[in-house]
Amino acid sequence: MEKRKAVLVCVTQNKEEDILKELWLLAETAGYEPVAEMVQRKDRPDHIYYIGTGKIKELKELAENVEADIIIFDNDLSGVQFKHLEDFLEIDVIDRSTVILEIFALHATSNEGKLQVELARKKHALPRTLGQGLVLSRQGGGGGGGGGARRGGGEQQLELDRRTIREEIRDLEEKIEKLTVERRMRREKRQKNRIKVVSIVGYTNAGKSTLMNYLTKAGVLEEDKLFATLDPVSRKLWLAPNKEFLLVDTVGFISRLPHEFINAFRSTLEETKFADLIIHVVDSASENMLKEYDVVNEVLESIGANEVPTITVLNKADKKPVELLPCKEACLIISAKTGEGIVQLKRMISEKLFGVALEWE
Repeated sequence: MEKRKAVLVCVTQNKEEDILKELWLLAETAGYEPVAEMVQRKDRPDHIYYIGTGKIKELKELAENVEADIIIFDNDLSGVQFKHLEDFLEIDVIDRSTVILEIFALHATSNEGKLQVELARKKHALPRTLGQGLVLSRQGGGGGGGGGARRGGGEQQLELDRRTIREEIRDLEEKIEKLTVERRMRREKRQKNRIKVVSIVGYTNAGKSTLMNYLTKAGVLEEDKLFATLDPVSRKLWLAPNKEFLLVDTVGFISRLPHEFINAFRSTLEETKFADLIIHVVDSASENMLKEYDVVNEVLESIGANEVPTITVLNKADKKPVELLPCKEACLIISAKTGEGIVQLKRMISEKLFGVALEWE
């Protein structure tokens, strides 16, 4: 199947270079082929097109020149902006959040994961239909008689669409709530049986799945791309007699994670706050290591997991030497690919969970 050619667009006050590098990777992961990009430095977005009214003409010309099939904004757009952009550009327009949700849809395999993705997509789609309805109501003229505006067929159809989406959202929330109850019961059973839980978190593509596989031979998919794995994976890890625990791999975090994602995946994410220990995997080879480290900590704080004891591991030491430590305490340099630092990590886990640093060869 031929990939759709995409032009990437960003409106920002940020002066840094490669501002669209992450969106480029997201677009490729979602199955698009980025062919051009446009960045506009602007203090505030245009309320109609988001990009400036002068730049919108340049964007249309650029899209035509590269024969693009779609425009992808790195910014979150309102329903009204979607409508105006597509009318002017005469081409499909999506935003960063939509791309992320499309990636989740591609990678969800479990029943719960699929339900959560669908809920996030429905919640993201609702404001867009609301915005289209607002445009239609503005365009509608006065009706006969008393001059009140009459709703046309298009507006009536949008109202039906909104009602359908709301009903689907309620249905999905009820299904997820049932799974949340089951998850809570399993957690309470683990706590009753005093099974320790260690949760692996990190920015997407930091190497969480590689570490999970090295420690447990879990066979989790490893790919050098964003959100290669989505559904949480749990495996038991034995350190010594009476010293075993459950290791849980979680979905990767990313900057400006869509709020629909946080809400839909809240029950899954919140498992982390009930963990006995968190292993925060950081890509030490990333040019944005400190920023990515901060993003993960912000998400952990938003779900109430910032008080859980944490070991920070700077992964991918095999790629380049680590020159900077983001934290002072409980910080290790490792390579989940070669095994460097794994013995020290096991010792630290044992000490944190069981109060004793076991010895390994």
